[in-house]
Amino acid sequence: MALLFVTIGSALHAQQRPDSSAVGASERKELLDAARASVQTQLHKPVRFAVKQLRQMAGWAFLHASLLDPNDRPISYADTAYATADRHGQKSGTYVALLRLEHGRWIVRVDRIGATDVPWTNWSRDYAAPAALFAGDASD
Repeated sequence: MALLFVTIGSALHAQQRPDSSAVGASERKELLDAARASVQTQLHKPVRFAVKQLRQMAGWAFLHASLLDPNDRPISYADTAYATADRHGQKSGTYVALLRLEHGRWIVRVDRIGATDVPWTNWSRDYAAPAALFAGDASD
């Protein structure tokens, strides 16, 4: 009987945790394409991601990545709206985004280009996203 409770408890706990391993190739591509479209619209230049974390849970996804140019070099903010901030050390090569699955498409609900802090601290509260999506060290 105790084994049954442990098994059920483990299964319930697993269902309440974000899943990065279950993000299939096509869904991963859809998530990254949605985020990439947002970044490219803001920067007006092509970008690639070096994904540090991609977590998914209950129709939500959290992306933490480094921004790269098409040649896999760190992104340059020259000739972008972020150039001045970058010159003053107020931009990093980091990108974070919260995405929501809506009508079968991944939509960027909020994102930060060049974050130098931890902008997702209140995203669970502000967007009603599962807190477990952001749990743990997102700087992996």
